[in-house]
Amino acid sequence: MRVLAIDDEQLVLLPLKKRLEELGYKVSTTTDANEGIGIFNRIKPDLVIVDINMPDVSGIEFINHIRINKNSSTPIIVLSGNTSPDVITEAFKLGINDYIKKPTSLDEICARIKRLNIFFETH
Repeated sequence: MRVLAIDDEQLVLLPLKKRLEELGYKVSTTTDANEGIGIFNRIKPDLVIVDINMPDVSGIEFINHIRINKNSSTPIIVLSGNTSPDVITEAFKLGINDYIKKPTSLDEICARIKRLNIFFETH
């Protein structure tokens, strides 16, 4: 399974990438959502993990681009410290599959990815 993780903090991306690769996932990461769009187009990931609050292009703008401009149903998990109900609601309206609030454990993230993967394999 190919995973694209986008977060402006390397301290989030590095342990996430390491853990997911230990579980057998192929992980591409970037700290820039604009670059993330290019990676998305190039690798066609099976899952996207994206932060909301990022410079230049926000996670909401990235999700909107993937869902509207690319018409993609690729599963998206938001991993963000933004706990605004309006932002969370907007993200779900755009079609995300899960919203995980930072800080969280790598075990929780992996459990949610596995649950999402099982769901898509059976539906």
